[in-house]
Amino acid sequence: MANLQHIRRRIKSVKNIQKITNAMDMIARSRFNAAREALLSNLPYVAKTREIMRRVMSQMRGQEYEHPFIKTRDELIAEQQEGAGKFLFIVIASDKGLAGSFSSNVLKEAHDTIEYDGTSETSSLDADDDDENFHRKNFDALKGIKPAGKRTPKQQRQMAATGGMARAAGHRGGGTSGAKNLSVAREYNDADYIEGIELITVGRKATTHFKQRGYNIIKSYHGISERPQYKYAKEITDLVMERFASGEIIDVTLIYTQFKSAISCTPDDVTLLPIVTDDYAKTSANLKEEYIYEPDVVSILNDFLPQRIATRIYGAMLHSAASELSSRMNAMSNATDNAQELVGRLNLFYNKVRQAGITNEINEIVGGANALE
Repeated sequence: MANLQHIRRRIKSVKNIQKITNAMDMIARSRFNAAREALLSNLPYVAKTREIMRRVMSQMRGQEYEHPFIKTRDELIAEQQEGAGKFLFIVIASDKGLAGSFSSNVLKEAHDTIEYDGTSETSSLDADDDDENFHRKNFDALKGIKPAGKRTPKQQRQMAATGGMARAAGHRGGGTSGAKNLSVAREYNDADYIEGIELITVGRKATTHFKQRGYNIIKSYHGISERPQYKYAKEITDLVMERFASGEIIDVTLIYTQFKSAISCTPDDVTLLPIVTDDYAKTSANLKEEYIYEPDVVSILNDFLPQRIATRIYGAMLHSAASELSSRMNAMSNATDNAQELVGRLNLFYNKVRQAGITNEINEIVGGANALE
């Protein structure tokens, strides 16, 4: 028979845990309201920068402008075939745990993006969907054999830059000479990763996760996942644009969690650089007004592009912060409810054990009395 004292200690322990989870729920709820307000306040600015970017790109399309961050799809494929470069991924996760599956989902999305194996069918993506929804379902690094069918522009660039065809030949029994960069590990714990992948991580969970798996983390930020600041987004932007302009990296992808509602958030990735002019063809056709830019459109773009990229990174941080806090709020609320249910079951079990003990004592007394007669 269970010990009543042991059951009482367990009930007390569960109640203490319930107090902790309830307190964490209330803290997350208060911080979530602030994070959501910050996200909503940032949306008009993001929308305006998106509109300016569309108009500037519509002005540049079809004209003889050259810019290091803007290429046509044909130019990108031709340049990537000449020499390999590194692919940079910005991964935004959390600093703390107890947030349900928030961190695991975004890290899984990061692995699916970085270690793309060519098994899923994808189609060409339009920049309108990318801007309107602030995300793009895309990929960045090939590591296996691409099945027959259409490849997205990014798949073609990655194939050329990372020697994907050489690796595919190697898996079929061919050689791998000439591939400067191979692909990332097939398994999460596999040490056979490439040097052509670099990471910028936001949050201790992301830093610890990728460091344990041997990825090259060039910069990490801790302690800002719940309360992001624009200065960190600007710092990341300056680093990214400097390395992209120097040719050290050929592609920049942002991986984050998009906030939809208090009960819904989805990990996604969005391409920051390069900007492909072909993706703005549909947008250019829909814009009827023509603006005159002073001194010229390239100068405007040089000043505006860093702000646009910093705005997108900061917006992703705000999305991630709201998603993290909503996930923690839901997780702690469920934990509190589960603790209350467990306490109820333990109380019922305690009463049953206690009643059984009383019944046994009565039986012993009655049996003793009968024995004396």
